[in-house]
Amino acid sequence: MKKLFLPLFLLIVFTGKSQTKNFQTEINQQIWMPFIETYNKLDSKGFMDMHTKDLIRVPIDDKSILNFEEYKTGNESTNEYYFKNKRTRKIEFRFKDRIFSEKTAFEIGYYKITTIQDGKTGEFYGKFTVVLRKEEGRWKIALDSDSGEGIDEKVFLSGKLMDEK
Repeated sequence: MKKLFLPLFLLIVFTGKSQTKNFQTEINQQIWMPFIETYNKLDSKGFMDMHTKDLIRVPIDDKSILNFEEYKTGNESTNEYYFKNKRTRKIEFRFKDRIFSEKTAFEIGYYKITTIQDGKTGEFYGKFTVVLRKEEGRWKIALDSDSGEGIDEKVFLSGKLMDEK
């Protein structure tokens, strides 16, 4: 019995780790890389296409809860402001926790936003929590919450890069 248990145990452990890696890679390709690209390019449509229609958006520092349409309107307005004022931005992510199942994922991490306007650079750090849901074979953001409270460069750098386990 012991001889059978060890190989079976190792198979389960390695299969689980392999599956986690597959989910992480798929989510990176379907969510995080397009998120970065659309956010940085001020592409409101591409950005919102990564979200479920029943999205719950919680900007904690604002003490508010937004639905898809409210978040979309705010995103479009912000992007228009950036475009009109020749302001650019760049977002980077680091991850604290990444938990996956076949159709749902829960991720906590940190972000850094760098803005540039008239040659002046600003940096803002925050912590995010997202719930992702697989719809029709694609990952989508179903819940997105964030806060800047207590997050600085040191905390941001404590997170893992996108491809790290």
